[in-house]
Amino acid sequence: MEPGRTLLLAIDGLDTAALQASPDGEGAPHPLLVCTSLADATPLTIHPGGPSEPPPALASLVTGASVAHTGVATADPLPPESPESRSTWYARSMAAPTLFDGLRAQGGVAAALQWPATAGAEIDLCLPLVEDLRHYRNRWDMALSTSSPRMVREHLEPRREAGVQLSQVPPDDLVAEIAAEALENGPIDLLAARLTGLGAVQRAQEAQTGAVQRAMLDSADALEQIVTAFRPTDQDRVLLVPGRPLVPTALLVHPNAALAAHGLLRTDGPRLADFRALVWPDGPRGVVHVRREEGVALREMTITALRELAAHVRLTLRPVDDGVGATEQTDVIAVLEGSPGTVFGLSATHRPLVEGDDPYYAGPAMVSDPSAAAVALARGPGLPAAPVAGSWADLGVTLATAIGVELPGATADGMRPAPAVAER
Repeated sequence: MEPGRTLLLAIDGLDTAALQASPDGEGAPHPLLVCTSLADATPLTIHPGGPSEPPPALASLVTGASVAHTGVATADPLPPESPESRSTWYARSMAAPTLFDGLRAQGGVAAALQWPATAGAEIDLCLPLVEDLRHYRNRWDMALSTSSPRMVREHLEPRREAGVQLSQVPPDDLVAEIAAEALENGPIDLLAARLTGLGAVQRAQEAQTGAVQRAMLDSADALEQIVTAFRPTDQDRVLLVPGRPLVPTALLVHPNAALAAHGLLRTDGPRLADFRALVWPDGPRGVVHVRREEGVALREMTITALRELAAHVRLTLRPVDDGVGATEQTDVIAVLEGSPGTVFGLSATHRPLVEGDDPYYAGPAMVSDPSAAAVALARGPGLPAAPVAGSWADLGVTLATAIGVELPGATADGMRPAPAVAER
């Protein structure tokens, strides 16, 4: 493990345009850059391709593995009705070792706050903020059951005894408060904190609304609280990771309606009853799963059914070669993608295609654009001092190398100055 500490910050809904903009219109640096001490940071380009939703992207980042190898293939578990299903909240979802694992093996101290796929992990200070009320009585029961013992003892129990109502505390505020407390209480070698409020507001609101601007400033306040407590020196590393840019929704696609028409899945009223093939939504993509035991004929039938739907001018069907074992029950054989503004839904009983301006449309107002690049900002020893590019997995390998931690399940080589890097 290399000397110096590492602060890894992820902000859902943040993109390059937001970092370059000035909310006061006077040309002053954006508060997100000021509070993170990243005004002179190196830009690291995340190429289009690979995961576009935060949970699978951040899983690739902390494993150095492509989405087909992390075990976290989509933002939501498949299928949610199954108790044994993998979930983006729980560490048992991870199929590859993480930065947190490597750091612990070397005797380092790590904190993971609102980071996906960490509940139940052996992380010193873990606050996953699981949203799984189907399996817990209330939010306090959920938080105490899924956070690490040290997190419960030092930060959660005191708040519960003081009468704090978790349902009334914005998650990002809780993350910032606990991060600041933890940094003051003792040394932390790696603190990974994710803020979700900005992305949630953007997805529910049209861009440039007052609510979005307020959410941006709230994120800046939370980051300032964390960074002030971290007090980065020249020996420390800071990495700010945005999401893909968000664009207005233009088309809602229900590919499972096409599969149902071919008899590849069954419904119980509006709900899914059983499936041999299923398209699982991942924001602007639809991930095509087939049950592991199904043969070549069923897989070809699935592709044929979806190719008919993909004949729509705004959709493409891309075969996947390395999706074997994507979940415990299924393989991934293809991905449906649309032009920017496309949202894939789960329903098998809705119309296959619904325009975004349809009066009955009930999807998100904004959705991530998988065809766009994202730009992370980095500063500190071992991190690139000149602009480089790569995938989420490449960024994870580069970060692990800077920290001095091995990622034995990595499938990438690290960020590099090449003009293009394919997702592995």
